[in-house]
Amino acid sequence: MKGLLTISPIKQVTIFLLSLGIIISLTAHWCHTAAQTTEVNLLGHETKWRPFSEAIINQDQGRLEILVVTNETDKKWNRAYLPMRISSPNATSVPFTLEYASKSNLGNATFQAQIRESNKVLWTGYLNNTDGQLFNKTFTLPSSILNRPVEFRFNVVTNGTGEHTFDVNKATMWLTNATQNQPMKVEFY
Repeated sequence: MKGLLTISPIKQVTIFLLSLGIIISLTAHWCHTAAQTTEVNLLGHETKWRPFSEAIINQDQGRLEILVVTNETDKKWNRAYLPMRISSPNATSVPFTLEYASKSNLGNATFQAQIRESNKVLWTGYLNNTDGQLFNKTFTLPSSILNRPVEFRFNVVTNGTGEHTFDVNKATMWLTNATQNQPMKVEFY
C-alpha cells in the first residue's frame, strides 16, 4: 500500500516524549498559577495592638510607636501585643518583613519580635538597637504559628531604669498556599 504514512518506532517515541514534556510543563504552570499569596499587614486598620507592663503605645496611620519609661530596677518584659489567628491549611512559607527604628535614650533594652501560644514561645526574632535609624529585616516564620490562636509581640525588655522607643513602620507576613481551594483566613481579636 503506497501512500500510507508510516512513522518509525524511534520517531513515535520521540513524539511521545515531546508531547509528555509539553503536558508536564503546562501542568506545572497551571499548579504554579493556582497558588494563592496573601499579604497580612500587622499594622492595618483592622488591627488593635495592646500595651503590657510599662509600654505606652500609639497606633496611627499604619505605624506603631512603643514608648517605655521605667524606674524599675528588675527585669521587665514591656510590650505591644496583637492576638490573632491565621488559618491556612497548607501554607508553604511565611516570610515576615519588618521596618523599624529602636533607641535607648537612657539605660539599656533588648528589642524583640515574638510569637507565642499561651505560655509557649513559637518564634523569637532579636532586633538591633538602631539608635533611632530605620532598619529593614526579613525573617522566615515557622509554620507552627498557623492554625492556632497566637499573640504577635514587640518586646522591649528592660533590666533597670530607662527610657526606650520602638517604632514600627512596616510589619507584613506573606502567606503562600499551594492551592486556592482551601482559603486562608486571618482573624484579629
